[in-house]
Amino acid sequence: MARVSTRGSRSTTPRLTGRIGPIAFLQETVSELTKAVWPSREETARLTMVVIALSVAAAFFLGGLDQFFSQTFSRYVL
Repeated sequence: MARVSTRGSRSTTPRLTGRIGPIAFLQETVSELTKAVWPSREETARLTMVVIALSVAAAFFLGGLDQFFSQTFSRYVL
């Protein structure tokens, strides 16, 4: 088994040497955004419709569950 060191451990503070300036950060950000593959307009519209349809379906499902439990508990508990 390994022994646990009983020597005092030094707390390490983050150094500022790895930081970059705000201008360099923005330049790197723009550079990375130009490398990204953006979806086409049609793909964006199609995926937006999928999200809306799934949100509506989830809303109806959860609303139905709420109605079911509300009526069930109001009949049998109260």
